[in-house]
Amino acid sequence: MTLDQQPLAPAVAAAEEAGWTVLRLDLDGVRGKAGLMRRCAGVLRVPEYFGANWDALADALADLSWLPDAPGRLLAVTSWRGYAGERPEDWETLQEVLEGAAEFWREGEGRGRGRRNVPSHPGGWGGDRETRTPL
Repeated sequence: MTLDQQPLAPAVAAAEEAGWTVLRLDLDGVRGKAGLMRRCAGVLRVPEYFGANWDALADALADLSWLPDAPGRLLAVTSWRGYAGERPEDWETLQEVLEGAAEFWREGEGRGRGRRNVPSHPGGWGGDRETRTPL
């Protein structure tokens, strides 16, 4: 699910070559939950009715029906250290939401929506400023 001490570019290139939709969630400059939700909404291109809360984000990540069809999806989270340092509880919640979404798609619950099962990627959240979440 995450990259630990590895560059993000090869993972993005491989996903793009495989025809996956690649979304980049850059957290540089995000200072609070409201800003995070706005950034997520923009990157995920959620519908206007997005509720801008943790449950709404989890629901959006388990749906994604508004995005173009693709054999897989990769959400690359970059520049997260500042946000994690300033908002550790929100950062922990975001990790849980992203991990839940990855598990949803990996375990096959999302397969009925035209997506294939995605692998888990070992590693922790520390040590690198970039992470990836297959959706």
